[in-house]
Amino acid sequence: MDEIFRDFLVTFIIVAAIFGIVYVYFLTRHRERMKMMEQGIDLSEIISAKKGWIALKYGMFGIGLAIGFLVGNVLYEYFNMNDIISFSSMSFLFGGISLVGYFLIETKYRK
Repeated sequence: MDEIFRDFLVTFIIVAAIFGIVYVYFLTRHRERMKMMEQGIDLSEIISAKKGWIALKYGMFGIGLAIGFLVGNVLYEYFNMNDIISFSSMSFLFGGISLVGYFLIETKYRK
């Protein structure tokens, strides 16, 4: 009985934390946009500028993660590294490199 309650409690806390983070994010974004509208700032430019680059951002991030998993598998199989260390470190490394590459591409084309 204790294990079932513990599992339920942990699941509930995780779901509540995720919901809280998402709720605060959207509430803050809404307040920020309302404040900008009160000041007379045109939001259409801001919103359209973000939407154009989001596919590139997530695409590059996904490719970076995939390459990270492949390199992590090579490290695990051929160099006998710990599986958790090899997969997580390489996925973070290549995911981060892809996001830096996205930033460089975006800043180059925005100028």
